[in-house]
Amino acid sequence: MYGLLLLPFLVWGAVCFFLDRKSSFAYQWRRAWGWLWLCILPIPFAAAISKLLRDGEWGEAFLQFAIAPVISPIFLGGQTVITVFEDNVKNWTGHRRDTMFDNAHVFFGLVLIQVAILSLLVAWRFRRGKTWRDPVVLGVGIFMAVNAWRGMDWPWYGT
Repeated sequence: MYGLLLLPFLVWGAVCFFLDRKSSFAYQWRRAWGWLWLCILPIPFAAAISKLLRDGEWGEAFLQFAIAPVISPIFLGGQTVITVFEDNVKNWTGHRRDTMFDNAHVFFGLVLIQVAILSLLVAWRFRRGKTWRDPVVLGVGIFMAVNAWRGMDWPWYGT
């Protein structure tokens, strides 16, 4: 799955976020990817808890909770990518099936576009010596968390 290809870069970026060793743009861009991932990381866990409270199914909720870090790249897109994906995937690919898996290349392409743009903005602020408390960096982080929260109930795995 395409999301698994993103996961090592996100984890590496999160490690770089905490280290802050170099001032090069490439390093700061990795830090920005890590920042965005850390902002949405609690949301897959919240989705699993929400599913448990809503449906009362321990098995599915436990599985979703256990694999939350692995499925976290799906939550990077949030409601913005979900909306664009759902509205356009049939026109772009000629088919639409029940799950995101049928058109994962389109979905994760949109996720990459969104993350690349937002991480460039955050990396630019990091290069200027700003931290996560900078209003722009914090605003992007809040946007990512709220966006992921709004897309939390999307049945990406099928119905």
